[in-house]
Amino acid sequence: MILNIVFLLIVLYLLIYSIIEQRPFYRRMRRSIGFRGGKLIYVDKPQQVKGKGVVYGKLLKSEKYGLTGKPDYIYQVGDELVPIELKSSDAEDSPYFKDVMQLVAYFVIIEEEYQKRVKRGRIVYRNAMFEVYNRKYLRKELLKILEQMRKMEKGVYMPSVTPSFSLCRFCPCRGTVCEIYEGNSR
Repeated sequence: MILNIVFLLIVLYLLIYSIIEQRPFYRRMRRSIGFRGGKLIYVDKPQQVKGKGVVYGKLLKSEKYGLTGKPDYIYQVGDELVPIELKSSDAEDSPYFKDVMQLVAYFVIIEEEYQKRVKRGRIVYRNAMFEVYNRKYLRKELLKILEQMRKMEKGVYMPSVTPSFSLCRFCPCRGTVCEIYEGNSR
């Protein structure tokens, strides 16, 4: 009898966990930046008028992963820290992968800097806003990208891509870890 109840509870737990993990990693929302009842605790740029208890322009670091970054905003909503990244471009039906990976990097950095697990963050485009959830597979993807970048720095790994002016022109890796596009093909 007790074993049946324990078994049932384990099955229910696994079922609920699998349902939660299969939710999409983002949710489209109405465009707004702040939170009701939330407190602004970090701003990327220095301000002329400073709020009490707000950190301005500090470079946040993760020694464990060798990452540094400055999210545009961090809000404290209850016990939760929520990074917000503003983008000057428009989005289509979903957030851009590079922007999601940037936000996931901020999750990792903030967790190490503030010693709190980050559950979600927001990417705000000119025409849309997406709430991105901190999922294991997103973190694994970030770690895989970081490993590839480290291998590229050492010259051990070179991705199989074709140089393209339109794709490489604004790439943040151009001229740093990636030497694929040298500006000679248009």
